[in-house]
Amino acid sequence: MLNLKIPHAQAIALLEERIEAMKTIRATPDGPEYYDVVGWMSATHSAIDRVYGGEEIHPEEIRAIGLPACSCSAGRSGRMILEVYRAKLQDYIDEIRRFVSEEG
Repeated sequence: MLNLKIPHAQAIALLEERIEAMKTIRATPDGPEYYDVVGWMSATHSAIDRVYGGEEIHPEEIRAIGLPACSCSAGRSGRMILEVYRAKLQDYIDEIRRFVSEEG
């Protein structure tokens, strides 16, 4: 049983919005701009909290995706981290869609 705080369609739209918002992260020659990534992550964590109920693992799971603690070491790893986030958000969207189709 999936426990959502908001309607399924709204949850999917919010998660898709976070994926789309990745396009607003500025890039540097080494990768995405560190503080843009940090801001995007913070907004994404808030979105996940709005979607899932307290007993769901999703908020903890998304926060477990780390970012280097210092902008000096973020460089190329920022791209990989964003791809992990993108994949995880897409997994959540797919899970909600499956749940809706099973509920029928």
